[in-house]
Amino acid sequence: MYTFTSIAALCRLLEQAYDAGPGETGRTAFVDTLKKTFEFGDAAAQLYAGTVLGSNSDNSAGIVQTNAERLIGTWRATDASSLADLGYGGNALSSRMEEWNFADDLTYTYRLERQTSLMSPYGSIVRPSSTGEGGLWVPPDRTGPQIDILLLPDGTDGRKAEVDWLGSDDNRPMQCRINGTRFLRF
Repeated sequence: MYTFTSIAALCRLLEQAYDAGPGETGRTAFVDTLKKTFEFGDAAAQLYAGTVLGSNSDNSAGIVQTNAERLIGTWRATDASSLADLGYGGNALSSRMEEWNFADDLTYTYRLERQTSLMSPYGSIVRPSSTGEGGLWVPPDRTGPQIDILLLPDGTDGRKAEVDWLGSDDNRPMQCRINGTRFLRF
């Protein structure tokens, strides 16, 4: 499976899909292009087209571009908390750093790092853990205070992620919620 070189390249194809016909007609043409030119499987092509051309109207390409430009960049959330007072002068702390990077070529990376520290007068233990994934992301052709983007981590199975702009209508918001967690642009 290939990716787009930029959001502008995707938008040119979306305009061609609308020129082929609004609604389902253009969506079908776009699915065919994804399968033939970009080597998408049928299921992934259907998910992609259903998100990026959900309404397939004359302004779909512009809406997709606006949604993408608002989200492109690195978003980070951090958190730390005291888990417990262990007594005898010891305690347990937990920290978390979560990061999304949405690129202009419509690829993404996600990383979650956690660390739990147990400290006492007798010694300490640190337990780090890290998970991550990457794949394709797809902005929708719908506007609103919240949008659902499509994530294709392995190029075939997709899942939605909700992005809440927290009431901002800026072209480049500095904060948002992704799946309920508050992120700041980094």
